[in-house]
Amino acid sequence: MFFEFGIKLNKKIGVKKMSKKRTKYTSTFKTKLVLELLQNESTLVQIASKHNILPQNLQNWKKTFLANAEIAMEPSKAVKEYKEELIKSQKQNERLTTLVGKVTVEKEWLAKKLKSLGLSNRKPLVELKLSSPHMPCSLLSVNQQCQ
Repeated sequence: MFFEFGIKLNKKIGVKKMSKKRTKYTSTFKTKLVLELLQNESTLVQIASKHNILPQNLQNWKKTFLANAEIAMEPSKAVKEYKEELIKSQKQNERLTTLVGKVTVEKEWLAKKLKSLGLSNRKPLVELKLSSPHMPCSLLSVNQQCQ
């Protein structure tokens, strides 16, 4: 016995598992129904029933529609805010990319310089207090058992 969609099915009967897929509605369809609802010619339940959708879906679409109505009245403001946020994110991305590159170059330079030191000079550096006890050993190319 197994359960699927809250219905008890028997394997012996040869019932195949069915996958339930979500229906995706277009924004045009959603807008049409919300506008129909806002015209107060039909109730929410009537419209949902007529189009075979859940009333809660229609209620959610209405909330989203009303919450974003300001964008429809001032689309240039929304586009401007979006572009400003995009530029801000791009600048931050550039700054972080530069920082990662700088840190990588510094790490490679330090690793090269430290390898030129003898093992006896690198061992004392392992005792530095870093976030990971294994990090100094790996950075200094020192076997952890040598401590």
